[in-house]
Amino acid sequence: MKIFGQMRYVLICGFVVTAVAISYPWKGNIALGKDVETHHGSELTPTRSLMQVISSHTSRILDAIMIGDHDAVVKESNAVTENCEAILKNFFPEGGKVGEWFKETGKDSNKSEDIKAVKKDFEKYLKAVVDASKNIAETSKKLNIVETYKSFDAMLKNACFSCHEATRTRWPEWPDWMKISGG
Repeated sequence: MKIFGQMRYVLICGFVVTAVAISYPWKGNIALGKDVETHHGSELTPTRSLMQVISSHTSRILDAIMIGDHDAVVKESNAVTENCEAILKNFFPEGGKVGEWFKETGKDSNKSEDIKAVKKDFEKYLKAVVDASKNIAETSKKLNIVETYKSFDAMLKNACFSCHEATRTRWPEWPDWMKISGG
C-alpha cells in the first residue's frame, strides 16, 4: 500500500508540474498582449531590416556600455557589421533581381539604373552604420567607457538620425535636437 501511495503522490506532483509548465507561457502571453494579432501592410525592405538588426543590437550595446562590459560592446558592434553586410546581399543580390519590396520605392524594378540608384542610397546609410559600429568596437577595445559611449552617441546622430530624417515621414515632427542636417 505504501508504494501505491508514493506512486499516487509522484503522479499528482508530476501532473501539477506539467500543467503549470504548459499553462505558464499561455497565461504570460495573454497578460503581455502577445496573443493580439498584428497586421503590417508593408513588406520587409532593406531599410526596415537594417533598422530591426540595429535596434536589437544597439540596445544591447547601450546595456553593455552602462555596465562597463567592453567584450559585449565589441561583440554586439561586430554583429551589427556582419548583419549589415548580409542585409545588403539579401536585398541586392549579385546579378539577381530585387524582390517585391522594390515597389515601395516607386521605381521600376526592371530598370537597372533605378535599382542602382536605390542601392547607392541604401549603401550610403549602411556604410555609415558599419563605420560607426567598427568605431564603437575599436573604441571599446581601449577600455574607455566614456569614449565608447561617445562613439555610440555619434552612431545615433550621424547614422541613425540622419537616415531617419531623410527617409521617414515627418510624423511626429522631429525635434530640433534630432535634426542633423538642418532640415
